[in-house]
Amino acid sequence: MENFLLDNAQRHQGLVKRFVPPPAKQNAGHKPEPPARDLIIATRIRPILEDEASSGHAPCCIYSEDRYGRCGSPRVEEGRSGVADVEFIMLSTWNGPLLPWVWDGNVGTLFAYGQTGSGKTFSISRLERLVARNLFDGSLYGERKVYVSIFELAGNTARDLLLASQSAGAGSAPPIQLLEDSFGDVQLTNAFEPEVTFAGELLQLIEQTAALRKTASTEKNNGSSRSHAVCRLRIVNPSSDVLEDGYLYLIDLAGSEAARDIAEHGADRMKETREINISLSILKDCIRSITDANSSKSSKKPYVPFRQSTLTKTLKHVFDPFGGRKCKTAVLACVNPSFLDTGATKNTLRYAEMLSAVPPTNKSPGYNPNVPMTWTNKDVRHYIVTKSGNPSIAPYELAPRETGAQFLRLPIEDFVQRSLQTPGVTGEQANAFHLKLWTLHLDSQRKQSTKTSNKQGAKSDPQDPLSSSLSSRDPSKKTGILFTDRIRPGMAVLWNPPAYFPYRHEEQNMVVVLCPLHAASENVNDVMGHKVQPFQNLESKFLCALALPGPMGQSYEVHLWRQAVVPVQQMLSEVVLEYDPATRYYYVSA
Repeated sequence: MENFLLDNAQRHQGLVKRFVPPPAKQNAGHKPEPPARDLIIATRIRPILEDEASSGHAPCCIYSEDRYGRCGSPRVEEGRSGVADVEFIMLSTWNGPLLPWVWDGNVGTLFAYGQTGSGKTFSISRLERLVARNLFDGSLYGERKVYVSIFELAGNTARDLLLASQSAGAGSAPPIQLLEDSFGDVQLTNAFEPEVTFAGELLQLIEQTAALRKTASTEKNNGSSRSHAVCRLRIVNPSSDVLEDGYLYLIDLAGSEAARDIAEHGADRMKETREINISLSILKDCIRSITDANSSKSSKKPYVPFRQSTLTKTLKHVFDPFGGRKCKTAVLACVNPSFLDTGATKNTLRYAEMLSAVPPTNKSPGYNPNVPMTWTNKDVRHYIVTKSGNPSIAPYELAPRETGAQFLRLPIEDFVQRSLQTPGVTGEQANAFHLKLWTLHLDSQRKQSTKTSNKQGAKSDPQDPLSSSLSSRDPSKKTGILFTDRIRPGMAVLWNPPAYFPYRHEEQNMVVVLCPLHAASENVNDVMGHKVQPFQNLESKFLCALALPGPMGQSYEVHLWRQAVVPVQQMLSEVVLEYDPATRYYYVSA
């Protein structure tokens, strides 16, 4: 088929020249403005390359003056490109509106997709230059701190390219995890995120990581990207009044490939291609789900399968219509101009057209007294007045303007410091009130998760003993017995470690009982590297795992591999730890 098309390239061009498009519909005499919305799409048609032209390739794409476009060969440096919803003439003004949005503490996303060899990496690299220049040229009001993280997504794994660029190279790129926190936001666990202070520094990091990205020669592209590259910029307002960080995602997707493009691939290339196409297929499923939900009259919450791949999980803020934060998104559909790629071009534009349907906006679930995420500042202040104890903490000191979501994100140090501004309030009262607030928040998230599971067919039984498996609470519910007389595996206790213990904390130290010391193997080493060898008083000593403070307020992580021998005499009291699946941390139950 390709040989037939190449042999008839001149005839094809002659037919294109003789084609007369239908007259445009008459309007009021001026070009209509593109509709204002939170998601815009533009198309870039790259120019015919020299080797394509010498091989007889003819362009199959025509720029239309009637669709907010421009005729001529597009060049990203001059900001001229193809057509879709917006007049994509000045590239800097097209991506510019995202920057003030992110600068003010919101989420913005820009990603390019299309067939392999369609110019996605080239386009994103030029956009990154514009973003770097506009971030630091002083055109944006106020002072901000900018942090960058760069990683690649291959299959279901994410690898830190930025950390690899600081060490030996791509082979040493450590994996990172994409985890959802209790607010529904996706966090990068263990990702390297340095601060950048000028445009040149940011561009240098981008160039260093670009060299480490997985590429390979394919039938269509000698330097085809074999992974999705993500550059995330986090914009922090140093003002203590602003709690929300702004995020800008710049994403260069790996190109889709047709069967004819992978005929000569080996086993490794075939595996990579399969993983790329699967992730792009899930991306298309998310697009379909949003489009279907928009066209449907049903009020039922749509199911968007963004958790099925690392790519769409990274883009959760784009595809979750009920997410906690509103997002503005710009999509660049890149196409090859050659008439040999007509099928791939039509497929790319088809999904651009699907995305052009206005997606459902993030809907507020409405006020719920048991769900702090739904509270306004007025609701937060009412909760402080009625629930903060005696004396009541002054709401204008603790939450002068924060909503419920912002109030929950307040660091515990700031929470306590603000609380202490009220005369008579102690640190213990402030910590107890913070714990009460977070217990309410985690309970609300757990109930929401249970409702979702029930809707999907899961049945819950309140009498099921497994329902208590997320807590260290004694399943036998023994009361009136001293805790030292009912020590069991899984019990969490506060203890007083010796002064030389390396993991000793000033406030409180916690362990989880594993077994009596006499049941421990002689091959076990404690956290200090000493052999665990039982000698005397076996009944009064236990092998325990350390429970160390987690990164979130009042959270803990149980380190099973860090063990200590704890005598009963050093145990102070029992505490109840509850595991929260949303954050994957433990919290002390009130």
